Amino acid sequence: MKFDANDHKAFFNDLTDEGFHIFSRQHAQSAGFYPNAFPWYPELDISDIKDGDTITIRAFFPTSKTAIPTIDSGHIDLKVEYVDRDAKTVFGNILTELPTAFALSKGTTIEVNLDEVLSVQDR
Repeated sequence: MKFDANDHKAFFNDLTDEGFHIFSRQHAQSAGFYPNAFPWYPELDISDIKDGDTITIRAFFPTSKTAIPTIDSGHIDLKVEYVDRDAKTVFGNILTELPTAFALSKGTTIEVNLDEVLSVQDR
C-alpha cells in the first residue's frame, strides 16, 4: 500500500514514531485518515471483553525505509491479560507470529483502546 505522507500525516507520523499503527474506528470515520477504505467493524462494549479472551486488532507496518514507505497490514490476535474498564483499554499479549523487521512481535504485551479491538473470538 502506498500513500502520500502529506495527505495522511497522522497515520504516517504513527508509522515513523512508533514503527506501527493500529486501526481505529474513530480514525476511520475521519475522511482521508487512512489511505484506502476499510470494512465496517461492529462496535464492542468493554463488558464484551474478559481476561483470557482472544481479541483481534489490525496493525500497519512500514516495509521500506524510504521517505514515503510501502505499508503492509494484517490482523493480529492478542490474549487479554487485563481489562481497564474505566479507561476502556485492554492489555494483551501478541499471539500472532510477525516478521522480525516489524516493530511488534509475538509475546509482546501492548495496550489497545476499545476502539481498536475489531472482534472477540468465539463470541
